[in-house]
Parts: sequence; C-alpha cells; structure tokens
Amino acid sequence: MTRPPFDFDVAIVGGGPAGTSTALHLVRKEGIAGRRLLVLDKAKFPREKPCAGAISQLGIDVLGELGVSLRVPFVTMNGVRLLLGDERAETTFPMGLVVRRSEFDHQLLEDARADGIAVCDGVGVSAITRIPGGFRLQTTDGDRTARLIAACDGAGSTVRKRLGLREPERKGHLYVLETEELASDDGPSRGYVDFDLTVLEDGLQGYYWDFPTVIGGTPHVSRGIYHANLSREANANVDVKGSLAKSLAKRGVDIRKVKLKPFSTRPFVRDSIGWLPGVILVGEAMGIDLTTGEGIAQAIVMGGMAARHLGRALRTGGTSFEGYERQIMRDVVGRHMLQSAWLAPRVYGRIGAPARRYLLRSNYAREAAMQWYVGQSLPRTTHLRLALGLGSRAFA
Repeated sequence: MTRPPFDFDVAIVGGGPAGTSTALHLVRKEGIAGRRLLVLDKAKFPREKPCAGAISQLGIDVLGELGVSLRVPFVTMNGVRLLLGDERAETTFPMGLVVRRSEFDHQLLEDARADGIAVCDGVGVSAITRIPGGFRLQTTDGDRTARLIAACDGAGSTVRKRLGLREPERKGHLYVLETEELASDDGPSRGYVDFDLTVLEDGLQGYYWDFPTVIGGTPHVSRGIYHANLSREANANVDVKGSLAKSLAKRGVDIRKVKLKPFSTRPFVRDSIGWLPGVILVGEAMGIDLTTGEGIAQAIVMGGMAARHLGRALRTGGTSFEGYERQIMRDVVGRHMLQSAWLAPRVYGRIGAPARRYLLRSNYAREAAMQWYVGQSLPRTTHLRLALGLGSRAFA
C-alpha cells in the first residue's frame, strides 16, 4: 500500500530553543533533509520573549557539539550569590551564559533556515487533525500536512491544547524586567547571578533574581521573581507582584516606572507526558526545572533526544516514541529535573529552613549545587557529605 504524500516529514510547532534544537539535530545528526522539515511559530522573529535568559553550561556544550556558536551578545556567569535577609554568600563557578532571548532565539531560527529547513514564523496553528498516516495542521497561512509533529511550543503549548492533554502539575508564575546596571548591583557587575530567598518570608515558593545581561552594548540587569506555585493552599495569600515591588525598592527600582513582563512555566514531574502516537513533546511543552525555573538548556538537550526518536520513526515508518520518556528519565537532564521536582518543596517550603541555612553557610554545598546545575553528576561521597551537613543544620 502506497503511503500518502505529505508536505513535510516533521512539523515542528514552536521556533524557540526546543524547536530549533530539534530541527538542527534532525538535519545535522540524523541526516534528514532540511526541506522535509517545517518549523512554525505564531510570532514573527525576532520577537520579545519574557525570560531571565540564563543558559547553563550543559546547553552551551550541546550547541557546540551541534556546530552552533553564538553570534549574539552574552554575559558569562562567573558564579552565584545567595541572599537571605542580611546574609550574603557567594561562590565562584563557571555556570554558563546569559543571553537575551529575542536575539538568541532569532539566531537559532536563522541557523535552521540556513540549513534549508522551511521556517514559517508569524504563522500560528489553529487546529490539528489526524489523517491516514499523519496529520493536517490548519494554520493562519493555510493547511500543511506532516507525518509527525514535534510540540516545542512552551508553557502555553497550542499542540497540548489541541490534543487535549491535561496539566500534570501547577504552573509557576514569573515576572521579568530589565534595567541599566545600578551602583547597588555588586553581584551582576562582576558576572555573578543573585538569588534572593528573602521573598520566602512573604509566603512565596521561589526567589527574586538579578542576572547580568547586555542590551545594545550596555551592561544591564535582568530582574525578576519566580513563584513555583506548589499548591493551591500555599498560593491563596501570595502577592507575587507585591513581593517583587519590595525587592526592587531595596535596589532603588520603582516598580511603577518599569515594564513588567509576566510569564509562566510548566514543571517537569514524574507524570509529565512526552509523547502520543505520532507526536513528541520537547522542552517546556513537556516540562522544565521546578526548583530553578530554568528551561533553555533542558530544551536544547531534549531537542537532541527527540530528534533521535523522530529520525528512527521516519526511517522505520513508526509512530511510537515509547523509548523517549525512558531516555529522558535516564539522562542527566531528566534525572536532574526529577530531583528538582523533589527538592522544590523541601527548599521553598516550611521544612526548607535547614537547607537554606546550609546553602548560605557552606561554600561546599554551593559548589555542589553549581556542579549539579551545569549537569555534572555528583559522586556518592558528595551526596553523603551533603546529607551529613544538612543533618547538622537541621539539629542546630
């Protein structure tokens, strides 16, 4: 029986890092012709994307293996500063880079276009219909057909909505803004990223951040607040914007005079769904780190894994991606996201005080956290020493 013709082998919905990583891996690692791939995004690039812009070294390394070098401005993250009330602690460690998503995402999309991939930005998906052997996508620029779909369209995933996928967990709430670097920005001015846990006193489950960035060649600071939103009960009396206003005021920034950009995050948990027949979910369409709220590096790594399973399906004519979820869970990025889902309530919740004290007062604990952040596996001896250190704080 002859297989019905399709416009494309894979329709990739979403032109951010998850989508472009999937597309570039398909071409450069799986040998799929670029003309057989379609990338759709409802936004016209370059587009503004609310995000702090931090990419851990894990994601940078994967891009390097893919032959992608950054041609956009970035700031190197030299380490971390942890703040809680009047306490300050810092650790020097090469963590990765901070970019502006409008520039970074646009570069990756242009790299995909240069590889011959059909890129349709400014084209949204309004309906998805299963047809024999594949899918019909109704878009704002006419219909397209494809054998397979890669859902790479983030926290507000249109593909998830059209396919009726439920949310496995509550979404995080965030605000981000940028200002010029101020005299009070001691950490960001030295390439350090600041995580201020003082907002936990307001009932938030997360942190306020100050990250170094660059806009138009001038040093700026990406500022924002992350509320993990772990439970409905804990969220009842939380004023995320109010906590942000207080944090900004301490740094000499008037919230009434800046442009706030709200956004949400979908956390990766054990019940996260990674595929349906003919459809694979990548990056935040599946889920990202619950403790940090980071998703760029995870999306880049997951794009490579998704491409391997899509390439195999194209070669065999299959529609099952059964091994995809298992591969993610076994990979360092999946293990870390599951560990993060376990850690979040234990760091941000009422029982998290000993862990927070330990991080503030132990350079060893912060270094281990940074190693974990960039994707390094911690040996058992480190786990044991951390457990002993945390236990001593719990009973201090």
